Amino acid sequence: MQREVNSIVAKSLQKAYNHDRTGNVGKAYAYYTVVAELCPTLRLDIEEAFVDVLCQWGMQLAYENRFSDIVLCYTRSLDIYPNNPRMLNNFAAHLLRNNDPITAIKYLKRALQANPNFLPAERNLQNAFSMAVDRWHFPMLNDKQRNSAFESVIQKKISQGYDTILDIGTGTGLLSLYAHDAGAEKVYACEYSVAMIKIAQKVFESNNAKNIILLPKFSTDLAIPADITERVKLIVTETFDAGLFGEHVIPSLLSAHTNILHKDGIVIPMSATLYVAAVQCEYIRNKSSVVFDEVQNSCPLNFDNMSILLDDEYYDTEYLKNVKVNYITEPKVLFTVNFNDISDLQKFNVDGVKSSVNVKCEYDGTIDLLGDTLTINGEILRGKLKCSYTTNVTVFNNHNHTKFLYRLPKEVITFLNDFEYIKLLTEVSKSLINKEINTILDTSPFPIYGFMLLKENNYSQILYYKTENETLRLLIEEVAKQNGFKDKIHIVSNYTTINISLDTIFVHDFDIKGELKDHGQEHNHEFFRCMLKPNGILLPEQIFLVGQLVFSEELANMVYVKDENLQRRSTLIFNTTNSKKNNYQNIKSSFNNKNSYGIAQHINEFKIKQIFDLNSSLYLYEPLSNINILTEIKESEIAEQIVNFGKIYATTNRPLPNALICWYKIKLTLNHNYDTKRNGSFMNHTAILLEEELKNIVLQGNDVCIKVQQAESMIHIKVK
Repeated sequence: MQREVNSIVAKSLQKAYNHDRTGNVGKAYAYYTVVAELCPTLRLDIEEAFVDVLCQWGMQLAYENRFSDIVLCYTRSLDIYPNNPRMLNNFAAHLLRNNDPITAIKYLKRALQANPNFLPAERNLQNAFSMAVDRWHFPMLNDKQRNSAFESVIQKKISQGYDTILDIGTGTGLLSLYAHDAGAEKVYACEYSVAMIKIAQKVFESNNAKNIILLPKFSTDLAIPADITERVKLIVTETFDAGLFGEHVIPSLLSAHTNILHKDGIVIPMSATLYVAAVQCEYIRNKSSVVFDEVQNSCPLNFDNMSILLDDEYYDTEYLKNVKVNYITEPKVLFTVNFNDISDLQKFNVDGVKSSVNVKCEYDGTIDLLGDTLTINGEILRGKLKCSYTTNVTVFNNHNHTKFLYRLPKEVITFLNDFEYIKLLTEVSKSLINKEINTILDTSPFPIYGFMLLKENNYSQILYYKTENETLRLLIEEVAKQNGFKDKIHIVSNYTTINISLDTIFVHDFDIKGELKDHGQEHNHEFFRCMLKPNGILLPEQIFLVGQLVFSEELANMVYVKDENLQRRSTLIFNTTNSKKNNYQNIKSSFNNKNSYGIAQHINEFKIKQIFDLNSSLYLYEPLSNINILTEIKESEIAEQIVNFGKIYATTNRPLPNALICWYKIKLTLNHNYDTKRNGSFMNHTAILLEEELKNIVLQGNDVCIKVQQAESMIHIKVK
């Protein structure tokens, strides 16, 4: 019998090798599985090849939308190799693509238990946390003013007899706990997010709030008496995005009025008012358009009659607290939405709200956006801005970002991508332009380096550029035409189609959110070096990751919740309307020695350590160390090093560091360097929150040493 098994194993192993070599990874995986299951002693020998073909087979299955087969293959394979970090990570990646972060987190934690230094799993775990729990929960829960306002009004309304409550979109359950503590007779809390349901369950259990009924449904799916025994007297909700109506609050409130709310019941918040103001803001202008008049001051290219816009109606959110904003007009009330007027809600739901206002411009200037608005359709007439609007902004400006839409008239070209890259114009050294460079490859989203060589270097004859975006191709051709070198542009769909050696290659590895892109092995620096002539130039020559220790309360509030921001207050509540408990007056004391709901421990299970897409002008921080080079980026290497920031002394007037902000120092050539963290940079930067770790080191009087691990394009940073 064993002889037959050995024969099957040997034949299967040979077939696995053959199919693997010819690229038939599905059959190779099947035969490797036979070998691994029949002969455990060979598992270690074939593990790497087994994982290789499984990962390739998984990608093929994903391309064919066969997710159930992916699950079967990986679960079976993990029975064989339960602690293979690469296999666990790749399975989790498939789960994330299938929008299942909760299950993915389980496998990613297993991967990191097997190998704590496996950086792909660390990165995917951060992504999974972000997918499972939206990041806006953290600054919102840290907003003391918002929390206090809700607590006060909920207590007041319950004391007035509105003692049966539905909390729509309960999240962590904070508003439901306010109602519970205020003496509500019944509290229903509905939530649809799987992660938030689990958090709310733990929060209610730890606060002994067993009478809060948690309903894992959309509020529009709730029914009486199946879910709620009778109509409630009070609805509380905070289902507002930065623009107020983005989370379908109007349809959900209409449904609640019709199906859930008592005829004498009320909704909290009771209403929302929209304010509008025309403002001038250079930061927003540079983010949403390219101002060629400014660019041409430092660029030889001709952009006459060119206009590049993000879209017909640019819509985004910004935290404008720390941005320089000039109000060309005073803020004015545009309209108010009454959440307790069902006819008002019905009208809004069908027709929206249309309103107009004439506002006087206080001084001359460029109107870059209309703060706190969604839709703009306006023109400037004799010092007046005449506009019509629909929809809105935020209720609680302390934790939500201002929302706006931005519109300019169409001119020559309207383009939909990020064009901060145009600022690379100012980064090209004249010494490079004067070299004898005939053939160029520029991998930037917008090939400024290549364009400048064609414009100013008589030796330059060919610029290769890759894009599959038709609009971008038209833009590139238009710029080339206006500058007299359209015939020198060669647009390719794949770099492998370039069949000549090149004089210079500019590799644009940067993502505007503050990290390096992972182009994969086929398009790394070694790949591009093979395309160069023996004396060819590959730019940039070096990239360094640099960092500085800082203190920033705003960064901390983005990442984790602090229980002190959620503390309940000791209150005395007078309930004069609840006849079920007392015909005349019921006095209930809710004094409680426990001031914290303990929400932080539950939601912070999903906290992330690294924040991307930071602009230093948009948050406040205090530098607490020198700027140090953390590591040189070498994508083909796995490296680890320790960076010593020295001692940081704690004083009564100086905060302790809680974060390391990181950015890149790019060395184009020996004499031409620039940092990505500066005003007008084409990319933002990142921050790693290390509060407790840094606090312990500083208070002990030790040197602050940062451990930097690099694996290809991924970086992991922690306190040593």
